[in-house]
Amino acid sequence: MRILALVVTIFTICSCRSNFESGYNEKMAHLFQSCTEKLEESYGKLLNGEYDVDKSESSYEMKLNEARALSSYIKGIKCEAVQLRPAKTAEGFHVATVTYMAQIADGYGVLLIKYIDEQKKGARKSLLREITDEKTRLAALADECFAHQMAFLHQAGKKGDKETRK
Repeated sequence: MRILALVVTIFTICSCRSNFESGYNEKMAHLFQSCTEKLEESYGKLLNGEYDVDKSESSYEMKLNEARALSSYIKGIKCEAVQLRPAKTAEGFHVATVTYMAQIADGYGVLLIKYIDEQKKGARKSLLREITDEKTRLAALADECFAHQMAFLHQAGKKGDKETRK
């Protein structure tokens, strides 16, 4: 009877750990994807000229508020991500993803607001180059997040395999 209770307890602990890691990955991946989609949507609008508004146009404030809302949204998602408690094996993924989110809000978002607010074509062109460079850095950060996630999933899978074999 004691052995059965011990086996059930160990199985429950292992299952919880696996569910914890799986749940963490699912939540963090969802937050990451949400940020990436918002970034891509915004960058597409930038390239299509949707943010090239004059201060005298009625859409100027709307576009400026849209850019501010992007940064605010990403900061909110980042706060949600920071509150998640990763397993030891997920720390690299966690740190990389939070860094990615911060860079969208504090890098890309700030540059986008400057771009919309700037009225001189030459200065806007320069800001567009900065934003494009920032987008390239963000793409590299996203790749880093993905690599960390794959390493985490690989380690969690190995641990799960070991626990299953026991």
